[in-house]
Amino acid sequence: MKHVIYRGMMNGLSIDRCTRDEEYNMVKHWHPEYEIQYYLDGSRRFFIEGKTFNLKPGSLVIVNADQIHCSFSDNSVFHDRVLLLFENSQFCDYFAPLKIDLVRFFAENSGVIEVPLADRKYLKDLFEMIAWEVSNKYVMYHQLSVAKLLELISYIIRLRQRGSLLDSGSSGMPENELVNKVKWYIRNNYNEVGSLEDLAKYFYLDKSYLSRVFKKESGYTVGEFINIQKIQAAQKLLEDTTYSISEVSEQVGYGNVTYFNRVFKRYVESSPLQYRKKKIVYKETLREKNNF
Repeated sequence: MKHVIYRGMMNGLSIDRCTRDEEYNMVKHWHPEYEIQYYLDGSRRFFIEGKTFNLKPGSLVIVNADQIHCSFSDNSVFHDRVLLLFENSQFCDYFAPLKIDLVRFFAENSGVIEVPLADRKYLKDLFEMIAWEVSNKYVMYHQLSVAKLLELISYIIRLRQRGSLLDSGSSGMPENELVNKVKWYIRNNYNEVGSLEDLAKYFYLDKSYLSRVFKKESGYTVGEFINIQKIQAAQKLLEDTTYSISEVSEQVGYGNVTYFNRVFKRYVESSPLQYRKKKIVYKETLREKNNF
């Protein structure tokens, strides 16, 4: 059962802390916001772009924008975590004068850092202060929330400089030649790839064997990998063309637009129409900002 301890939101940022005491497995997904999770108690497993991490109290998870990730239950299902999401476009101007490049920061620090025991209460309190500001929205809450976010990023930078290393994660054996060939084929034929059985026949393989070795070597099921290629292609079409939603669905290989909408929302956390509208607004804002 999920229990929400606190939750807050303001323009471009959301934060919540919750506990769960039952099995909960997320679908692999991605989003344009940066994501930071902090685990206060319990254990969990976390997947980021082909690597799996074992989380425990003190694990600080850093996920770059648009990285494919998910979390899933460990042997012990209980966990207590804080989740912070924020958009680069809403905060980069505050960080730039301080010579902190958020794009570079998240690209270099994606993964898991173990927070020293002596710092854990400080970090817990820092997240609580961010949540308090964005929840109550008293005078100057926005400025104070930005200041606390800056403090959080600065703490992580100092932590790295003190020698705290990113967990490299476990990716199993290097991807073998067969899996690389299958992935290449899917990337180049995502709109025509049929079932797992069709793919296995194309490579003259038993489908159970293909399924097993693909998951072991890549971290994805075959179906997940196919859907991800299709949805990422759909995102590009939604951003760069005027195709209707049904035309985009057909272009990427989904014959049923209702199913396409459902799969798109599962991975991107918004409908195709909502995604297109958000990108249009973002591009218009950039044009205005740069006087285009």
